[in-house]
Amino acid sequence: MTDPLQKVIEHMGQTLKVPPNRILLLLRDRELAADATPGRLGLGVADIVDCIVETNNKQSSDSGNLQLRVQGKDKSSEMEITVQKGEPLQVLMNHYRQAQGLGRRKLVFHFDGQKLMETWTPEELGMESGDVIEVWS
Repeated sequence: MTDPLQKVIEHMGQTLKVPPNRILLLLRDRELAADATPGRLGLGVADIVDCIVETNNKQSSDSGNLQLRVQGKDKSSEMEITVQKGEPLQVLMNHYRQAQGLGRRKLVFHFDGQKLMETWTPEELGMESGDVIEVWS
């Protein structure tokens, strides 16, 4: 009753094979602090503590990855491409050309009505996951 809940979080992380920072403990829909103890919280044997595992979505946005939609005229030309916030858009553009079988064909990429340069980065443009890049030929 005097051990911090952090020990439970670490045990659940090992059991579920996820990092402990993705584990949340809830009591009646309130998050429990990792440094709290069952005794301090007044927990008894009949209390139910929920264990929630947060999804990877938060982690991937924290790690610098963005999921961008690239869309041409045809519905079949729409793709989702994962890029690093700090890498040049040339990587995304080349990936799209290759996946669509377009080689070095002249394409123009636009974001928010602005023509994109290959050297720009998603971070410089303030892009977020889910943003759409339009492709014109």
